Amino acid sequence: MSDQRAALTATWTASVIAAAGAFTTGGGTTPETIPNSSVLYWSGPATNTTGTSPGDVTPGQLNAGAAQSLSVLRTAFRKTAGSGSNSVTWNPTLVINVPAQAVEGTYTGTVNHSVA
Repeated sequence: MSDQRAALTATWTASVIAAAGAFTTGGGTTPETIPNSSVLYWSGPATNTTGTSPGDVTPGQLNAGAAQSLSVLRTAFRKTAGSGSNSVTWNPTLVINVPAQAVEGTYTGTVNHSVA
């Protein structure tokens, strides 16, 4: 996430969600769908920050114990204080719990990040 606004107060929230239906294969019938409630996410710590003190950026989920389902919009990272241009990078982890009734196949899906 890179914020080039150089604003006096540069705060933001990066959010994440899995698309409805999450991951599908074939025709997307029930046994060909892994619901977004089965997709878990954690952001982990920042891997790099610029233009801000490290205490000004907060991960939404620091570790695996804080993983959250992507069935609703979640906070991936947040900048809570400071000013000026800044950036943060992180390497999130996705865990997909495959339902017992899921058929074999190549599943595709979308996970979206947005910033406000």
